[in-house]
Amino acid sequence: MRHLMTFLWAQTDQPAIRYFTLKNPDPEPSFVWFILNAFFFVAVVLAVAFGVGIAFGGFRFWLLHKFPNNWFNGDDKDDPAKTFRLTD
Repeated sequence: MRHLMTFLWAQTDQPAIRYFTLKNPDPEPSFVWFILNAFFFVAVVLAVAFGVGIAFGGFRFWLLHKFPNNWFNGDDKDDPAKTFRLTD
């Protein structure tokens, strides 16, 4: 009887079944994850640059057809063919 009382005294109040997880649900990002994120960032930057370039080129194309003698299209302000006088 004495051994039974000692055994019951040594027991804890925790439940009989305890669960442990072996893997961390939020592991530290690895070097490979950093490289993949870098490639994704470069792809996004290239896509944005491509979109801005298409928009700017479309604007230049529209401007060339709408206003052909605009200085923004490379037309000089002082075109010698237009400002040439015989008295000069």
